[in-house]
Amino acid sequence: MIWDEFSDFLHLDRYKLLKTHADKTQQWPSWRERALALVRTRLSEAKGKEQARRWSWEATADHSDLVMIFLWEQDVEAAWKEAKAGGCSSILWLKLAAKRENDYPEDALGIYQNQVEPTLARKNNDAYQETITYLKQIHRLMHATNQQQQFIKYIQTLRLAHKPKRNFMKLLDEQKDWQ
Repeated sequence: MIWDEFSDFLHLDRYKLLKTHADKTQQWPSWRERALALVRTRLSEAKGKEQARRWSWEATADHSDLVMIFLWEQDVEAAWKEAKAGGCSSILWLKLAAKRENDYPEDALGIYQNQVEPTLARKNNDAYQETITYLKQIHRLMHATNQQQQFIKYIQTLRLAHKPKRNFMKLLDEQKDWQ
């Protein structure tokens, strides 16, 4: 019954439930492989359907389910490989950045930088504040990897590209250690 629930609705909560029950009979390794194979099969099917459709408003198939599973299992490297192979949601990218920034600051840096433009595109004060949060992370990581000059250039580029966003410019001006 648990397998049927999982296969009907592939989700991390169902995966956890499957593990709980499989652990009781010491059969988790085989059920885990079966579950991961099913997730991969469904992902492959979804990608095949996407290619058949030219115009679609539906979300694109990515590896978010696998990334969530591997993060829950605390296998950050496997989660990273899945995200790199097939993408994942922004929230999961940010979780990966937080988990990788100490050992792989360049990876985390790229993730935070990729969040800046889409966040600024929302054009509201909350988005500008969120962007500053990402920029603080970028500043810290660039400083840790001896890229201070690149950070200054990055901020200058942002200032030029987003000069009409007065409220964002004010927030940038408040960051005295970035001048």
